[in-house]
Amino acid sequence: MGIFYETRNTNVSTQSGEAIFSAFPSHSIPLNLMGYDAYKALRNSDLWTAVTLLSRDIAKLDIKIKENGVYKYKDRLEFLLNKTPNPFMNGYMLKYIVMMNALLTGHGYIKIERKGSQVAELYHISTSQVTLKENAKGKFYYEVNNNKGTMDVDYKDMIDVKPFTLDGINALKVLDAIEEDMNTQRFTKSFFTKFFANGGQNSGLLKVKDGKLNQKARNKLRDEFTKANAGENNTGKVLVLDSTLEYKQLEIDSSLLDVISKNQTPTKAIAKAFQIPLSKFGMELSNTSLKDVNNDYLTNCLGGYMKTWEAELDFKLVGDKDQYVKEFKFDSSSYRKIDWDKFVETLNTQLEKGAITPDEYRSDIGREPFDNGVGAVPRFDLNHISADIADDYQLRKTSTNNQAPNPDTEGQPTLKGGENIE
Repeated sequence: MGIFYETRNTNVSTQSGEAIFSAFPSHSIPLNLMGYDAYKALRNSDLWTAVTLLSRDIAKLDIKIKENGVYKYKDRLEFLLNKTPNPFMNGYMLKYIVMMNALLTGHGYIKIERKGSQVAELYHISTSQVTLKENAKGKFYYEVNNNKGTMDVDYKDMIDVKPFTLDGINALKVLDAIEEDMNTQRFTKSFFTKFFANGGQNSGLLKVKDGKLNQKARNKLRDEFTKANAGENNTGKVLVLDSTLEYKQLEIDSSLLDVISKNQTPTKAIAKAFQIPLSKFGMELSNTSLKDVNNDYLTNCLGGYMKTWEAELDFKLVGDKDQYVKEFKFDSSSYRKIDWDKFVETLNTQLEKGAITPDEYRSDIGREPFDNGVGAVPRFDLNHISADIADDYQLRKTSTNNQAPNPDTEGQPTLKGGENIE
């Protein structure tokens, strides 16, 4: 598995070896395999929404192959990316975990297994196992660490999806850009958690009369007092103190609670960092239709991530002889079908103009093609007849202004009234 090289120490810029996130299905992430930064980040609900939304939407789109501008069907690479990349994983899950790794760690790695010149299988490798290095000749390669040891992988045999980068080699992490916003949100939620855990009562001041306590005694008294009087089970109960204690509840401005509860700045910052429309986070936007929201999401957000994948797949999977004629493209037609009536209306227009055949029309709406190939010929506006009949009809048609010859009577004598051709 893979090609081995002699490893030499050189001064190159490489990624850190921190154990960051090995992605699995969203409902079964093994936390023991996750680095602390990624684990702490995924506890933020807005970040969870962002990375799972993008990972899911990328994974559910099929990747197709174009050859000379025309979609090619039943290609081996298309099957590997969308259906079965290897014996242990399906295509949806491969794209899902690679995209989630790319968003959280900056890199989404796919190891290419080849048999001769053909791509045989595709495997995901977690970011923490991969290090970019440079050999004595100045060429890059990847060093992969696993339970069996170290393996060197050729640069062209490792797909590296990097949504954000400054030099095309090393990745930038979105988590670094939104760290302060995530901390703000964490502190805000922590404040409300403690507030409601205390039955809606904020902090107070407990005084001991005629006594002087050391630090240890004060801490013990505070903890015991909190344990006895705070929490949901003690909400609304009567507070009983003896003459040695005096309790004063600290007041908090209600407007401050309102500001904290309505603060959406961290959520907006996370959405902005990933270029996700705010509507995807449950924020309603005025004068915006579902069609506009999806077009905005597809064009200004998802389109950029799709292009990142397409460019890397073209770079690593398209050979030199095909680089001018072959390319990878995501099939985003599912977004056009959200507004079904508008989608069918567009198909009808394309059918009438001859842009698509009846069989292609039926395929787009989920029906079988016509029998005997009658739907394989485009149809046009002229009574919706097929193209070959339309050409024949135009040749036969006689114009009143310009007497065009009729192919069936050309070369025959012109008849006068009462004459017959013998």
